[in-house]
Amino acid sequence: MTTVLVCLLSGLATVLWPSGQRADRLPAARAAATGSTGSRARAPSGGPTLTHRFALAGLPNRWGSHRREQASSDEVADALVLISVALRAGLPLTEALHHVQAGATGRVRVDLAAVAAALGWGRPAQEAWSFAGPGWRTAAMATHMSEHTGAAPAALLERAAGRLREERERERERAAARAGVLLVLPLGLGFLPAFACTAVVPVVLNLASGVLSGGL
Repeated sequence: MTTVLVCLLSGLATVLWPSGQRADRLPAARAAATGSTGSRARAPSGGPTLTHRFALAGLPNRWGSHRREQASSDEVADALVLISVALRAGLPLTEALHHVQAGATGRVRVDLAAVAAALGWGRPAQEAWSFAGPGWRTAAMATHMSEHTGAAPAALLERAAGRLREERERERERAAARAGVLLVLPLGLGFLPAFACTAVVPVVLNLASGVLSGGL
């Protein structure tokens, strides 16, 4: 009986007592946690931290999956008008982007969030707009011109929105013209055989019968 109890106690001690490997890992894990916490605590308060730099470097990849779904020119134009209104109200560009982005949806919301984040991390305006889709090139040109010439960005963004709407209107006119041409072709192919059977063929047969009867 005593032997059985000794064996049971030895087995329980082996299971419950931490092994040397676990005991060695515990101080290492604590040291790693303390070191990482200390490094975060020693991060400079001013300027982007190392985490921010890695996040900014990953912006193109993060939004790369949305590249196929681009914002339409009408959506971009409406967003630029709202940004210009916010700028005329006295807000800086970053805050204006945040306000417009909060009320936007879809691809516009994603693009404006990327631009606002890049501006908040100190990137130049033209470089910040590069994180958005190619439909925002007019906005990038407008803000770049405003930085280098001192012109009011609100007016430049309004002009950019007007150009986008004009280009969209011309595209719609060209699409309507192409649709008219494409509609005429099947209609012509459908009406020509009917016209030939009802008008041309009877006349030809009548003339042929007259010529043949006169010759006989």
